[in-house]
Amino acid sequence: MSECDWLYFAEHVSPIFGATTTNTHLRVLFEDSPVAIVALDARHDFVMCNRAFHTLFQFSTEELHATSLDELITGPDTTEDAQALSMAVLRGEKVHTVAQRRRKDGMMVDVEIYGIPLIVDGALEGVYGLYQDITERNRAENAVRRMANTIDTLQLEERRRIARDLHDSMSQELAVLNWNLTLLKGMTENADPVLRDIVAQTKEIALQCSSRIRTASYLLHPPLLGEEGLYPVIERLSKEFEVRSGIAVDLNLQLDLGRFSDAVEITVFRVVQEALANVLRHSGSPIVHITLARIGESLILTIFDEGKRYHCEVNETLPAGVGLTSMSERLEQLGGSLRLERSTNGTTLIASLPAEARTNG
Repeated sequence: MSECDWLYFAEHVSPIFGATTTNTHLRVLFEDSPVAIVALDARHDFVMCNRAFHTLFQFSTEELHATSLDELITGPDTTEDAQALSMAVLRGEKVHTVAQRRRKDGMMVDVEIYGIPLIVDGALEGVYGLYQDITERNRAENAVRRMANTIDTLQLEERRRIARDLHDSMSQELAVLNWNLTLLKGMTENADPVLRDIVAQTKEIALQCSSRIRTASYLLHPPLLGEEGLYPVIERLSKEFEVRSGIAVDLNLQLDLGRFSDAVEITVFRVVQEALANVLRHSGSPIVHITLARIGESLILTIFDEGKRYHCEVNETLPAGVGLTSMSERLEQLGGSLRLERSTNGTTLIASLPAEARTNG
């Protein structure tokens, strides 16, 4: 930083920090900051920057003086947005955003940007831009997303395999067992009453096992989901929930929902599944209201119960990976969100995701 630049900095920033802050302290603060800092005047012309800014963008002081900053560090697709941010700061607004900016070698880097107007005695004296390189952080987050997506896909395939095995092998074997027990029951009609009771009890147990295996297979991976879509699957899930729990389900599904990607449909189904289980465990509500509709480009799922006891927070409902926490994470990966609203009237769970969502990363 030249002495002229430093005099500008000290003159305009000292009033903000106060008289007790020395020029040396300000110089060290500016020059040694790990965050890239650039100062512009009230006309948005370059005044000075610190070492971190030179290191991040690689432009010399002469190059920064010669060309508009918005043109120098932006690509063809980002210049217009950068100019809009600059105009907002020049109007006295503070801005904070994440965007891409261009280095001298042409490489685009992800940066977190703070635009700060320098206002002294009510007048705009200049602008400060702070740039934090978050390229590596974004790469790490994308890697985590990709890994989560891979794990989710593997879990989905494993659920399909287990559901198929239960249906194709164990269910068939139990069907044969039930048939044989039916024959045996007929053959023992004139036998000892104790023997008839044993056969009848065994047949009942076999029927219960068949029912539970069908339910387990359905919950692991509903076979109708891939064939018919969300409407019939959620309708069946709701009816079975009513039978098992005694809690009424008021179902309001848009008739012309249409079909969505596998990721969207299985995620919506799992949210309904977990939410109903949460109502049964925590709510005490006599009824649960479920609404699913496509609004614009979004798919909105709303689940409201009239329980007087508050539910757990979303991240306290179940351990990560099996409850609403994992559903919230999955929705975020698809560009959606999960929100919990509580009142004296009950609890509302709102899931929203792009109707044509594709996994991030």
